[in-house]
Amino acid sequence: MKRYRIARRLLRVASVGLLAALLMWPASQALAFDDRNIAWHVGFDDPSQYSSMLGSINSMVEAYEGRLIDYDIRLVFRAQGIRFVTDDNLDGTPFEVDPEGEFAEQRDELRARLMQLVNMHNVRLELCNSTRAAVGLDMDAFYQPIERVDSGIVQLGDLHHEGYAVMHAYRN
Repeated sequence: MKRYRIARRLLRVASVGLLAALLMWPASQALAFDDRNIAWHVGFDDPSQYSSMLGSINSMVEAYEGRLIDYDIRLVFRAQGIRFVTDDNLDGTPFEVDPEGEFAEQRDELRARLMQLVNMHNVRLELCNSTRAAVGLDMDAFYQPIERVDSGIVQLGDLHHEGYAVMHAYRN
């Protein structure tokens, strides 16, 4: 009889502990996935593709802010994408901007949209230092604030390893 009472008490304690753990588990899981970490790979030169990407990012931040979800969105500029974070035409480089081309006409508008994401929504800009060094521009030639990373492609891999979703803009 005494063993029976002890067993029942142990079963009750275990049941209460299990119930508490089950009730806490969904909350802890929800907390782990509340924030969104997104890294956008900007290594292309198409201004319409870039414009579409900026629109997608704007939609993301509006949705996250509307749902009170914390986020960390980074744009990693490398290779051809360097043209989107400077007003320099990159003359004589593989990334040269045609002063009469489509991008030159849209540059002011695209810069304004990018800086709105940075200033109003805390979107972060990261620049591949390998690409920057290849074109020979100082950091002050780029839109601010921008953070220099050693290698854009390595940064994207590292961010992915840290749990960031790596996004790519596609042509419409």
